[in-house]
Amino acid sequence: MSSMHSDSAIVVNKHNKEMPEVVSYYNSTKGGVDTMDLMAHTVSSKRQTKRWPMFMFYNILDIGSIAASIVYSTKYLTEQFSKTDKRREFQLSISKDLVMPGIERRRKTPRLPKQLTCAMDLLRVGYEPLAADPPESVQPLSASAIPRASKRLRCARCPGRLDRKTSVFCSKCKVPVCKEHSVVVCSVCGI
Repeated sequence: MSSMHSDSAIVVNKHNKEMPEVVSYYNSTKGGVDTMDLMAHTVSSKRQTKRWPMFMFYNILDIGSIAASIVYSTKYLTEQFSKTDKRREFQLSISKDLVMPGIERRRKTPRLPKQLTCAMDLLRVGYEPLAADPPESVQPLSASAIPRASKRLRCARCPGRLDRKTSVFCSKCKVPVCKEHSVVVCSVCGI
């Protein structure tokens, strides 16, 4: 069945076999699909799943990343992403660019578990510079320069079980921080 071929013409292929023109045309143009399948198989984001929507999503993700790498290399680079390592780097950079806005948005929420904030900071290493530990020469501000709240609030950097109350806020991110987690700014914001 083909909308392009209406008659049932018979052609002879290069191996001297007779076959319908539709089949001959398909055989001559199917190489792109095989190449795409091979590229998707070598660098894949697929995971084992028993749910067919997830299988389709992984397949669409693989094909989309290959198509994006081809478009990107055609537009911006002279060399193609023919090597597996270059395509893998491209996929990693795309995935990082897609994920980082969500991570940045989630990172701003107070009272996240320490393991989660550390993992988020590790992902941000190549994306933007992390705040360094405060140097020893930093002098604390005078009591009048530190912003204070009228009501004492729980420290945003301490675990909930400690229940440390404070009226001092970080001057950068404006979250409450106890004496243990503050110098001039909180330990997350750095200097």
